[in-house]
Amino acid sequence: MMNFLSRSPKVTNHSSLAWHNSTAVPGVRFATRRVSLAQRIELTQRIRELCLQHEFLKAGDAAEQVESALGDLLIRKLYLEWGVAEIRGFRIDHRPATVETVIQSGPETLADEMIAVLKSEIGLTEDERKNS
Repeated sequence: MMNFLSRSPKVTNHSSLAWHNSTAVPGVRFATRRVSLAQRIELTQRIRELCLQHEFLKAGDAAEQVESALGDLLIRKLYLEWGVAEIRGFRIDHRPATVETVIQSGPETLADEMIAVLKSEIGLTEDERKNS
């Protein structure tokens, strides 16, 4: 009979969320999803669809350029809906803030900050987003 004296390997725990303290709105914390391979594929495909429309419309007349601007805004909304899991320490119209209420009624500076954090965590550069 053999006896092994080696210890069991240490278990590593992975959290699918990363918490951030807002600098745009002090006291607010928000959780972003840590990207997995499947999530990166999904997000990249969804951004790609919007970017393809955006690039085509960017070169057009004034009406098409308005559509292009709308495409940029829809991509920003997609980042928030896809990547922000929870918001703490913030109320909008006396109710706890959610991603949807930040999009609908919240300060754009908070949305901008969340989007910047998501983009940096996802690791897509501007060129990768254009070419994805």
